[in-house]
Amino acid sequence: MDWDLCKTFVAVADTGSFTAAARRLHTSHPTVSRKIAALEAQLGTRLVARAADGLALTADGRTLREHAEAMAAAALRAETAVAAGGHKARGIVKLSIGATLASHWLMPRLPAFLRAHDHIQLEIITHPFPASVRRREADVVLRPFDSGEENLVGRKIGRLGTGFYASRDYAAGRPLPERRGDWKEHSVIGFADQTSNAQLARWSDVVTRQARVAMRCSSQGDMLAAVRAGIGISALSCFVAEAYSDLVRVAPQKLASVADLWLLAHPDLVELPAVRAVIDFVAECARTDRARLRG
Repeated sequence: MDWDLCKTFVAVADTGSFTAAARRLHTSHPTVSRKIAALEAQLGTRLVARAADGLALTADGRTLREHAEAMAAAALRAETAVAAGGHKARGIVKLSIGATLASHWLMPRLPAFLRAHDHIQLEIITHPFPASVRRREADVVLRPFDSGEENLVGRKIGRLGTGFYASRDYAAGRPLPERRGDWKEHSVIGFADQTSNAQLARWSDVVTRQARVAMRCSSQGDMLAAVRAGIGISALSCFVAEAYSDLVRVAPQKLASVADLWLLAHPDLVELPAVRAVIDFVAECARTDRARLRG
């Protein structure tokens, strides 16, 4: 049985559509469709069928999925065993990390790491976030919650602080809020994407509920730009906002949200030299910047 066809089948089974599987595999919809047809021809049976909400596995498809996932696990263990015997970290490592942490925190530190590990090709995955290690969308994940339903190993490496910030021009025109009742005199920039930042969005909405919502943004970058333009006050990651001298913190001792940062990987991957090198690098960066990340 062609392992490449099996990998395509597992992606279709996981995502429920040819289009989503193609995105995961970095290929095209026709290529995925063609490989599934080829696998069905090899096995002489239908594996997927159209359903109201996408694709569904047939009985034979469900049976194959169990075996294909076992094959994937065995292949991963074999890769780990062979690579662990090498003396140099090499290969592709996919790191899932939030876009803000990637661009404002990790990127400036990467040149030195990549020079020291020139046999590692690092892939930074910011969308979708968080990527699934079980589905091999990522090898290592840095995220604000622990392993959840996935069988991952790792640890908490720091805490990420969030505060409210305004531009100095905005602050010059009126007193900044010190108590929750003061917010009715102010404009705020809220979260448009409530799902990806659910806890933070709820916290921001509760604290600023008496303020006027001037606009909502789906990305931290747009919220930062809106604050710097003087549109209003917004919740921003402290390590981002503190880098801009034209911003001031609002009620720094009273209004701060803090989330844990977890660095996790699949237990069958952590001993790969390349994966271990990335884990150690990210953990060391977090140790060095512990106070900055917390805010």
